[in-house]
Amino acid sequence: MGKRKNAARGGQGAHRTPKRPGSEGGAIGIMFAGGLIIIIGFTALALDLSMLYNRKMELQNVTDTVALAAAHELNGTKQGILNALEKASDRFSSVGAPAYQYGKGTVSWSNSAMEFGSSPTGPWRSSEDAQTQPNGLLYVKVNTSGLDEKYGQVNTLFVQFFTQSSVTSTNARAVAGRTAIRVTPLGICAMRDEEHRDHNGELEEFGFRRGVGYNLLDLNRPDSPAGTTFAVNPLGTTTPVSNVATLAPFVCTGTMAMARLTGGGVAVSSPFPLSSLYYHLNSRFGAYTAPTTPCDARSAPADVNAKEYTYNGGTPWMARTPLRQSAVLLQSDNRRWTIVGPDTTPSGTTDTQYGPLWSYAKAVQYSSYLSYANAGDPEPPGGYDTFTITAWDTLYAPGKPKTSSTTPYPSSPSTPTPYSYTSGATFYSPPPGGSKSLANRRVLNLPLLACPVSGNIATVVGIGKFFMTVSATSTSLYGEFAGLASDQSLGAEVALYP
Repeated sequence: MGKRKNAARGGQGAHRTPKRPGSEGGAIGIMFAGGLIIIIGFTALALDLSMLYNRKMELQNVTDTVALAAAHELNGTKQGILNALEKASDRFSSVGAPAYQYGKGTVSWSNSAMEFGSSPTGPWRSSEDAQTQPNGLLYVKVNTSGLDEKYGQVNTLFVQFFTQSSVTSTNARAVAGRTAIRVTPLGICAMRDEEHRDHNGELEEFGFRRGVGYNLLDLNRPDSPAGTTFAVNPLGTTTPVSNVATLAPFVCTGTMAMARLTGGGVAVSSPFPLSSLYYHLNSRFGAYTAPTTPCDARSAPADVNAKEYTYNGGTPWMARTPLRQSAVLLQSDNRRWTIVGPDTTPSGTTDTQYGPLWSYAKAVQYSSYLSYANAGDPEPPGGYDTFTITAWDTLYAPGKPKTSSTTPYPSSPSTPTPYSYTSGATFYSPPPGGSKSLANRRVLNLPLLACPVSGNIATVVGIGKFFMTVSATSTSLYGEFAGLASDQSLGAEVALYP
C-alpha cells in the first residue's frame, strides 16, 4: 500500500509541466526594450528642449541689451530714432557682437527687428514710419523674428516626430522705455502764456529771459501779495504729495517717476516745503546733511563747479555790486514778476537792480530761435545764437549795467560763461571733499504751471531750466533762467517691460 501511494504521488509529480527559465526573462526584456525606447525618447526630448531653451536665452539676451541701449536714445525727435538704430547696429558690429548656437555663430542686425511706440503696449511703428513722426515715441520693441530666420532655428531629434520637420524655431522679444525724467518736483507759475515771444529782439520764453536771475519763491499769476510754489507729485498719480520723506529722494536726484509731463495735468500741493527740502537741493553743491532722508552722493552727485555767484562778492564781472541776488520784484499787469518782465522796463530802474547777469546762460537772439522754429527744428545742442555783453546797454535799459574792467566777463570760446570754468578761483570752485560730480547738476528743470491753479490739479505748460546761482536756504531759492527743455529730451532712466 505504501508503495502504491508513493507511486501515485510519483505519477502525479510526473505529469507537472516544469517552468522554462527563459519565459520571465523574455517579458522583462520586452519591457526593458520598451522602457529604453521611452527613456531615449525623453532624453532626446530633454535635449531638444534644452537646445531650444538655450537658443531662446541667447536671443533674449540680444533683444534685452539692444532694447535698453536703444531706449536711452529716444527723445521724441527723428535724430533720437536714428541714434537708437545706430546703437543697435553698433551693438552687432562691435567686438563681442551677440553670438548664438553656443557661440558658433554671430548675429547680424536688421532695422526691421525694431519698432517704436508711445507706450509699452504700442501701437508699434516701423523704424521708417517712426522717423516721419517721432513725437511721443519713447518706447522700443525688438523682436528677433525681424532678423534672419536661421538665428531661431534648432535641429531637433525628437520633436520632429510631432512636427514632421527636423527644424524647430524660436524667437525672442523685448520692450524697453522711459521710467523717469530729469525734472525736479517743484512747480512755479509761467509768467506769460506764450511759449516763445519776441522781447525787443530777445527770445522770451513763458515770460522768462535767459541770463536773468529770479527769486523762484516770489513769482505768481495773477498779482498776489506773495509768491506761490507747488510740490508736484513725482509718482504720476492723482493724489497730491507733500510728505517730505516721499519728496526728498526725488528732490535729491532731480527726477520724477514718469515718462511725460508737459501738456498734462499733475497733482500739486502748495507751498513746496522748502524749509525741509532745501538741504536736498544743496546736494548740487556737495552738501549731504539733512534732518531726515539725506541725499546719497552716488545718486545725487555734486556739480563739477560748486562756485557760488553771490551778488555781493561772488560776481566780480559786474562793474557795480547788484542790490540783490535776482532782478527786483515788480507787481504789474496782473503778475508778480520782475523788472525784466514788461517790454518796457520801468523808468528809474538802475543798473544794480538787474541782479547778477549771465553767470550760466546768455540772452538769446529771437531771430536765431525763429530760423530753427521755421525749419521745424528743435534748439541745437550748442544753443541758439546769443548776444554779447555789448548788448547790455539795450537789453537792460534803463540802467545799463556794465561788465567790470578789472575782471571782465569771460570771452574765450572755451570758457564763454563764468560757470564754464574748470580751474582758477575767480569763477570756479571744485566740489568739496572730492565728491562725485556731474556737469550741469545745478540746473533745476522745473515744471512751469498755468496759473492760477484751481484745486489740486495743475497743467504743465513747459519745463524751465533754472541755474542755482547760490545754495538754497530755508527761505530762499534763486535761479538764473537758462531756457526751456522738452520733457522728451530729459530721460533719466529706462527699463524693460513685460
